[in-house]
Amino acid sequence: MLALLSTGLAAAAMVGGLAYVGVTSKVDLIRRQQAAEHFYKYMSAYVGRYGGWQAAIEAESFDRFMQRSIELDGDSAGRVASASVAPLPAGLGRSIGADGRPMPPPARRDGDEPAARPQDMRPAPPDGERRGPADQERRGPPDDERPGPADGERPGPPGGERRDPADGERGGPPDGARRGPPEGERAAARDQRRPDNGRGAAPPFHFVVADQDYKVVLGAGIYRPGEPLPAAAREGARAVVVDGRTALYISSEGVLTPSKQEQQYLNAVREALLAGAAAATVLALLLGVLLSRGLSRTLTRLTDAVRAMHGGSLLQRVPVQGRDEVAALATAFNEMSEQLAHSHAELHASHQTILEQAEQLRELSVRDALTALYNRRHFDEQAITLFNQAVRHQRPLSLVIGDIDFFKRINDQFSHATGDAVLRKVGEILRGHMRLSDLVARYGGEEFVIALPETALPQAAALCDKLRELIEGHPWHEVHPELKVTMSMGVCADIAAGTAEAMLQKADALLYRAKETGRNRVCFA
Repeated sequence: MLALLSTGLAAAAMVGGLAYVGVTSKVDLIRRQQAAEHFYKYMSAYVGRYGGWQAAIEAESFDRFMQRSIELDGDSAGRVASASVAPLPAGLGRSIGADGRPMPPPARRDGDEPAARPQDMRPAPPDGERRGPADQERRGPPDDERPGPADGERPGPPGGERRDPADGERGGPPDGARRGPPEGERAAARDQRRPDNGRGAAPPFHFVVADQDYKVVLGAGIYRPGEPLPAAAREGARAVVVDGRTALYISSEGVLTPSKQEQQYLNAVREALLAGAAAATVLALLLGVLLSRGLSRTLTRLTDAVRAMHGGSLLQRVPVQGRDEVAALATAFNEMSEQLAHSHAELHASHQTILEQAEQLRELSVRDALTALYNRRHFDEQAITLFNQAVRHQRPLSLVIGDIDFFKRINDQFSHATGDAVLRKVGEILRGHMRLSDLVARYGGEEFVIALPETALPQAAALCDKLRELIEGHPWHEVHPELKVTMSMGVCADIAAGTAEAMLQKADALLYRAKETGRNRVCFA
């Protein structure tokens, strides 16, 4: 959740920053284009009016020409754009040449026409278009009929001749002529007439002017006059064409310094973006809290359910609310839990069945099918273990071998079914009188073996004699009226024989002695 909130806040900040950068970049681009278009417009008119750069700067300065043209045309956009353009060097005109050296004023001869008035030095209309009466009315009355200057403006020179406000180094007037105001006052007046560029700093756009051979004529404080224009500046240079030939190349350089109005606009944009970012932040936090509560509730339930499943309770149910991704996750978890519980139940049942079958198989492998007693293989394995324990701990152990007397005659006289019934009943009598630690097995045919751990020879002999009496006294007439069954036994308790097999061999020898001495008896040694 923290990552989601951080991502949302970062996205809001990024969008706001990109929007602000985009707005400022767009303002810079528009302002640069406007300044370039106005500079190109007036530079083309300036050079076109006088036929070339050299003739133009000898006639009047471009700065004065542009300001005069803007005032005569009433071009407010041009006035704003002119504040974004670095002014030309002061005095570049009649008394300062393109190389920066002073030029003598041209001598006036008798019969020469008076100097052109400012209204007659406007840019020529494009494509030979002549101005109509409306233009004459827009120009206003002649200089001698114009009203006096407004408060704070510097009055013009005597005789109606207007001095160049940018001419700071022009030669003095003829003897006896009235001098104009000092240079500081003219500069202040010039600064009052030029619009403020926003911060009182240098204009942001400097236009470099080069001739047709790409040699700098105006370096704008970046290049020196006569210096070749670099190739990088030539690529973006714009040609000024006069009478079908290229007279100049203009290259713009500089960075954005917003005006006061532009700065106010940018400040308003920034404040709006900040307010939007703050509102987006509050909204993101509010939504984050609401979403986190719903998500945390469901995720907590899922976590508890997973822990319960880990503890063994596989069947879990998590409440599903809504149709979002978390609800889909809860639904999938419920389905998975149900399937796991069902599969686990089936697996457990199958496992129990397998265990039961394995136990049955194990019992079948160690049990005699007829008497349900252990078989010979199992008895031999367990007898070895019991013998080793008795030897290790020096404890008594007795092994017994018993055989039903005249069993073959029972099968021949009463049938094999009667013989099987006799074997089952003898097995029941032997198993019914054994301890849990004792081991009884059918050794083969009518022979039975017994292992009596922790039992010395006297106790073993007494137990065998009791078993013999129980077998003899059983009501065999219930099986067949003429049936009688007895058993002979041999008992060995000598662990010094060395092995369980050796003890069984001694017990077998004692069994044969019991058979030879009349049967239905117990022999031991």
